This record gives sequence, structure tokens and C-alpha cells, in this order.
Amino acid sequence: MILLKNKPKIQQYFFPEDRNHTLFVQALTQEMTRQQTALSNLIFLCIGTDKIIGDCLGPLVGAKLLDMDCPFPIYGTLQSPVHAANLSLITKKINDSYQHPYLIAVDAAVGSSKNIGYISLSRSPLSPGKGIERPLSPVGHLSVTGIVGDAALAVEQSLTYTSLYRVNRMADFIAEGIMDMRYEV
Repeated sequence: MILLKNKPKIQQYFFPEDRNHTLFVQALTQEMTRQQTALSNLIFLCIGTDKIIGDCLGPLVGAKLLDMDCPFPIYGTLQSPVHAANLSLITKKINDSYQHPYLIAVDAAVGSSKNIGYISLSRSPLSPGKGIERPLSPVGHLSVTGIVGDAALAVEQSLTYTSLYRVNRMADFIAEGIMDMRYEV
């Protein structure tokens, strides 16, 4: 990929072990500003299941946001996950309930082994199920993914034997970054 000067990056990576949310918060804030998104339109769609450690990142982020009293609507928590079986129903509900919703989709992903543990912020919709070869309709205006496993391994192995500690640290980083972002937009 060639990056042109003065063009904002389409995808950025952040490493939670640095515990410095500043760059992540700045990137989220810049995207919200660039899109001229009103906070009243912001909705978080946290995708995944609590039944597989490697796929619980989205619902874990949603649960942490609820615990932090996030002022934005949140769909997808450990108690009420958004997953392949109900995703289209939930997105229809969101579109029917909100005028001009601006979705930030959060999900786990598999990727290159060198990127495991990184958080990706992308200016494009998220393609849930792609990593397990069950692609669903793309969702979101912005997407935040946590790279939890190696795409070169069998997906079941990569997601099943993912470190819960790592997934939890990634969820903390994302949720804390989102909560810090709301004060800067």
C-alpha cells in the first residue's frame, strides 16, 4: 500500500501493552471530527460471542463500556451478545430506532502473527465472520478490531486457544480509549 502525503491513514495500529491511550484517543477523535459526526448519532456495535475466548472481545468491550457508564448506546455485551445469528436483526433495529446512526463496530480478528495483540482502527466497515469464512454483511462506519489470533493457523485453534488475559487487556484499552474520546470530540 502506498501512503500519499497529507492523506489521513485509512487503517492504524495501536499496541495496548504501551498503555498509552493518547494516540488511540486522538485517532478516534480525528475520525469523528473528519466525519463531522454528532455525538447524538454515535452507537457502538460490539460483535462476538462469550462462548469462544478469541471471539469475546466485542462483548467484553460492550460490558466494560456499560460498567463505565458510557453515555452512548451499546449493542453487544457479555450478557446480550451480538453475533452471526442476530447481527442482521440488531442492525435493522438500530436503523429503525435512530436517525442517521453512526456505528463504530468492535470485533475480534485474526491476522498476521506479528500483529497479534494489536488494535486496529479502520475508516471502513467491519466484515464480521470473514476470519472464520462465514462472511456477513459489512457493518459500521468506523471499525475497531483486536487481533487475537494467527490467520495462518486453523481458525478454531487460533480462537479457542487465545489468551483471555490478552483479550481482556485489549478490551480495557479499547473501552478506556472510547471513554476518553468522548470528552475530546
